[in-house]
Amino acid sequence: MSAPKSRLAVVFVVIVAAIVGGAAVAPYALGSADDGDSDPVSVENQQFQPGTILPDETTEEGEISMESDATGKTVLVDVGHENGISKTQLEPLLSTLVENGHQIRFYRGQRQSLNESLRSADAFLVASPQRRYTSDELAGVEAFTDAGGRVLVMGDPPSVQASGGLLFGLGSLQPTAPRTTALGSTYGVAYGSGYLYNMDENDNNYKSIYARPTADTDLTAGVDRVVMREAVPLRTTGATRALVGTDGTHLSTTRDPGQYAVLARSGNVTAVGDTDFVTRENAYDADNDVLIGNLADFLVSGDKRPGAPRPPGADQPQRPPAGGESGGGGQPTPPPTPAPA
Repeated sequence: MSAPKSRLAVVFVVIVAAIVGGAAVAPYALGSADDGDSDPVSVENQQFQPGTILPDETTEEGEISMESDATGKTVLVDVGHENGISKTQLEPLLSTLVENGHQIRFYRGQRQSLNESLRSADAFLVASPQRRYTSDELAGVEAFTDAGGRVLVMGDPPSVQASGGLLFGLGSLQPTAPRTTALGSTYGVAYGSGYLYNMDENDNNYKSIYARPTADTDLTAGVDRVVMREAVPLRTTGATRALVGTDGTHLSTTRDPGQYAVLARSGNVTAVGDTDFVTRENAYDADNDVLIGNLADFLVSGDKRPGAPRPPGADQPQRPPAGGESGGGGQPTPPPTPAPA
């Protein structure tokens, strides 16, 4: 054998011996041999702990039901003021009403005025209107509630084009100044500015806040907590605050923490500071389904007097027709002249 080949053979033998020897001593070096005196090395990944970095997900199951035994009520849904939520998004609430024997009608603002449509309705549902109501419409809604009609208003945080208004001042909706003052003093509910958020306790997003009952009311019966996806705070004066954000809830415009109301009731009017909770994708989060059922009960539990709001001038005394009897206040009608014989 030549010298180069001999050297290659020696190198090969050395490499094989090193590999075999390393394999033999590796278990002892790593502490994994069958040696009772050796403890295995414990390797723990401290960087990835899913249980500590992923928020708890809210259970999404349930069934929307109603407790009211009323039937045959008519709920008028406003879609005639450039509303920021569609009929499809309201489907969980509307379907529940229909399944329990009630009728849904939509006000589109084309053939009839709002006041004419309200006369044959028992309840009025308003969700995120973007076009302002006229003073006549606001007066009609007030007369509607005075007559026992129920009104449910759901609103979102105001857009950048407008500030928050009173009860019907949602989004870019701005009622005329006199009616804004009248509605605020009548119902005691105002929509604030900004949105609510919670960095400590939320449903997978800091804007998806939890809200809990503050009072034992029909609206909160069976509710432990609900999820509001993008809520606006409600300011109340005399109205009942039914749901408020949990501890750690802040307002975006001031960053101040507080007990911000997202559901309030004043007589025949209920206001909610969110519209997303009622959509199909959110209706079964937490106790949202229970709240939706309670709101459906609220809408059909009123006892509205027929014909309200009355047509303009209906309360004015009727003038007698021209040439008719005046009830004794004028000259009597002369008898007819007899025809000649």
